[in-house]
Amino acid sequence: MTARRLRAPAAIVDVELADELPDGRSLSSRHPAAGSVRLLVRLHAHPVGTIDLPAAELPGVDLDTVIRAECDEEIRRHLARYHSRATDEIPAAGFHDEDPALCSWRAAIKGAMPDTTIVINSCAASSGLVRAITSARDQDYPEARVVVVDNRPVTSGIEQMLRDQFAQPDRIAYVAAPQPGLGRARNAGLNASSTAIVAFTDDDVVLDPTWLGWLVAGFYAAERVACVTGLIVPLELETEAQVFMEEFSGFAKGLQQRIWDRDEHRLQHPLYPYTVGLFGSGASAAFRRDVLAGAGGFDPYLGIGTPAIGGEDIDIYTRMVLAGHRIVYQPASVLRHLHRRDMSAANRQVQGYGAGLTAMLTKHLLAGGPPRRAVLRRIPAGVRYAVSPRSPKNARKPPEFTLRQSLLEWAGMAYGPIGYFRSRLAG
Repeated sequence: MTARRLRAPAAIVDVELADELPDGRSLSSRHPAAGSVRLLVRLHAHPVGTIDLPAAELPGVDLDTVIRAECDEEIRRHLARYHSRATDEIPAAGFHDEDPALCSWRAAIKGAMPDTTIVINSCAASSGLVRAITSARDQDYPEARVVVVDNRPVTSGIEQMLRDQFAQPDRIAYVAAPQPGLGRARNAGLNASSTAIVAFTDDDVVLDPTWLGWLVAGFYAAERVACVTGLIVPLELETEAQVFMEEFSGFAKGLQQRIWDRDEHRLQHPLYPYTVGLFGSGASAAFRRDVLAGAGGFDPYLGIGTPAIGGEDIDIYTRMVLAGHRIVYQPASVLRHLHRRDMSAANRQVQGYGAGLTAMLTKHLLAGGPPRRAVLRRIPAGVRYAVSPRSPKNARKPPEFTLRQSLLEWAGMAYGPIGYFRSRLAG
């Protein structure tokens, strides 16, 4: 039996290879209503693969065989890198004999742990925000500060919710950012922090306990690292819209650590570094505070909540690379994201992605000098990349991606420059 591409809503199950493997029959009995099961396979909490299996066939599945077939390369890489050993089989009792401390984020940090802040952006009191804050406070990184930025303070109810829901609200800093826009909200969180590292996330996520630790560890992967991003996996795949967004958006950037810069570690691609989605997502990113502040923070005219709709994350990543800094993608830092549950919201997100991209490119064109020349040189290749069915971007689209959704994406791209001008005029 081989893993298959996800086509229907699925239950998500973590499988930790340091523990005894479950059998297919027990998985099936635990998720009787699921049409499919997605296994997130981990070794000492490090993701080593995802496997999608039809639920009807689970009772007869030999998980050892399936996991070995799908995840063998990543398992071997992990054992060789952290434990100096190779293996030809997955022990029935799991890899419990290996010392997990050898592959922990603590082992990757050289010297004293830098002080950190987690900034959570929101505009409404919700159970999701409570869940995100709780997972931020449950990080195993010591003494991490939590800052909640309220981008709709007059009506959100967030400040009262913090007092009602948390026994020690003084451990959570509340910051009001009344002017709409995700870029402005992130800057408000940046300004409210004084720690060496500032990590940003949103209110529709759940952070793994080691999320922050592995983001910080990424700064030790190379010199000149200014930003570290993490792996984003779905919190649930219960609706067709969530499956669609998981297949289309490509939140996950692979299971290998990557380093990006403008010279030695550049992608051989005609659009680089204006390569959408390459570096990670703004929902899971940490920065050296002094570098981010020195760059002027996020663009306040970009992001959800502004007429530009999006683009604040791809803009800051591009600026970091062009300025000579490095970005590290750290897949051991895991965040679970609640994808949009209904298709109308997913369609708006598709349109927003297109608008955010061209709004960001418009900004760089208006900057003049090297940024303008860099964008102008890439426009022909960018048009081909956007419309060619053979481009990696379009080849990744799920078969369910309709003509209407393509038109929405292109309409978003056409609107992006208008949105950016509107955002600048609105001030």
